[in-house]
Amino acid sequence: MHPKLIDALQQGVFPITTRVSIGRFAAPDRCAYLHEQGITHILNVSDAESLSQVRDFGFSRVEDIAISDNTRMPTDQALLAVQTLHSMLNVDDSQVYLHCIAGQNRCPTVLWLYLIAMGMGKASAKQMITSRCPDAQPGHNTLVDAALVAEVNEWGRKLGYIDRASLTEPAYE
Repeated sequence: MHPKLIDALQQGVFPITTRVSIGRFAAPDRCAYLHEQGITHILNVSDAESLSQVRDFGFSRVEDIAISDNTRMPTDQALLAVQTLHSMLNVDDSQVYLHCIAGQNRCPTVLWLYLIAMGMGKASAKQMITSRCPDAQPGHNTLVDAALVAEVNEWGRKLGYIDRASLTEPAYE
C-alpha cells in the first residue's frame, strides 16, 4: 500500500490529484492537518454549512454548495460545484480540499464530474479517484444520470483550451 494512502486512511484526507484532495467534513480539528498539507481552498458539497472556525482558520476561500445525498444532484448545483472547483484551481498554487460529510459519495462525484469536464473518460476518472480513496463512490447512480454528465461535458467544451494536464495530474502513482 502506498505511504500516501496509509496517511490518507488515518487522516480522512485523500490526495487525488496534485491539486485536489477529497475527504470527510472539514471539522476544526482537521483544519490544522489541512493547513500543514498546503490546502488553500475548501469546497464543501455537503448539506451542512462549513463551521465558523473553519472559515476563520485562514484558508483563502471556503465555499459551501449544498448538495443532498442519495438524490440526483440538481443540474444547477452540480454545475456550480464544478465551476467553483475550477475557479479555485485557477488560482496560482492553490490546493483544494473538496469534502462532504463522509467523503464517499458527493465530493468524489463532484470531482469525477470535474475530471470528465476536463476531458477525462468516465472510467479513467473513476479509477483515478477510487485508487486513491478506496471508499469513494464517484458517479454514484443516485447522484448523477446521463443528462447531468452530458451537461458537464458541454460546460467543459465551452471552456476552450486550458492547461488541463496541470489540473488533473494524479497525486501519486
